[in-house]
Amino acid sequence: MMVLRMNMIGIGLYISVAFMTVVPGMAWAQDAGIDASAPVNALCPVTTDEPVDPRFTVQYKGLTIGLCCRKCRTKFENDPEAFIANLPDSATVQISGVGTQAGEDDHHIADDSAQPDISNADDDAGGHGDDHGDDHDHSPTAETDVSGQIQPEHDHETDHGRQRSKLITWIGKLHPPATHLPIGMLIGAALAEVGLMLTRNAFFKNVVTFCVVLAALAAPAAATLGWFNAGFVIVDSGDWVQTTHRWLGTTTAGMTVVTLLILRSTIRPDSRMKSRNLFRASLFATAGLVGATGFFGGALVYGLNHYAW
Repeated sequence: MMVLRMNMIGIGLYISVAFMTVVPGMAWAQDAGIDASAPVNALCPVTTDEPVDPRFTVQYKGLTIGLCCRKCRTKFENDPEAFIANLPDSATVQISGVGTQAGEDDHHIADDSAQPDISNADDDAGGHGDDHGDDHDHSPTAETDVSGQIQPEHDHETDHGRQRSKLITWIGKLHPPATHLPIGMLIGAALAEVGLMLTRNAFFKNVVTFCVVLAALAAPAAATLGWFNAGFVIVDSGDWVQTTHRWLGTTTAGMTVVTLLILRSTIRPDSRMKSRNLFRASLFATAGLVGATGFFGGALVYGLNHYAW
């Protein structure tokens, strides 16, 4: 009966861990696939000679607008009307129709249609128009938002990873899938530790040890890949979200290793309950850091309001 009970507890634990790791992943996939339509544009409307990056899109009047980077997406969200003329003609016509149905003043679209395509004219001339010259200039320049405040420089040479080698950029793409293992292991370890506290069953202690050891191996690797992905800088210029995510992830990896070292001290025969309590504090703090890091990681792609109802 004792063996059966332990097996039932173990099965229940594994089901709980699977539910907390797999189901959120399924929900993410469903949310990401809500709008299956591809962007209506192939080139960024803010920086018109940059191809669209599928990770950076916005919904505007029923259309999916693609941008080339996070900074351009923010600029488009702040003042979309300033960049509508840089979208394909079919998109501007549809946006104009939506605005008319909603009773909006869309005279600017009519004016644009009566004039030559500014973006094409600029490309033919080998330069950029005055209206969007700052946005198209790939040299670092100071920019202003709709309120007239100076914004951080938008250096596409850095933002798009061109100063890094192709190999480093490619290796950095492994960062998102690499984070899943340490996240799952740390959450599993925290749940198992709670089970140990409630039941004092040695089975949970073994699960905790396994999860923490595996997480301590995987977390530093995932954090290193994150630096390959985002670039080797201390502060991401003008992007506090990525800076926060960068250092939260690095701190989480370090705390995972610290947690493993504390766990080793609890395994010794002469270890005291004080050591276990210290381990628990470190483990639960690290699990909390995982959640915070994941939040800002999601904000890099979907914005800070990505958990909005």
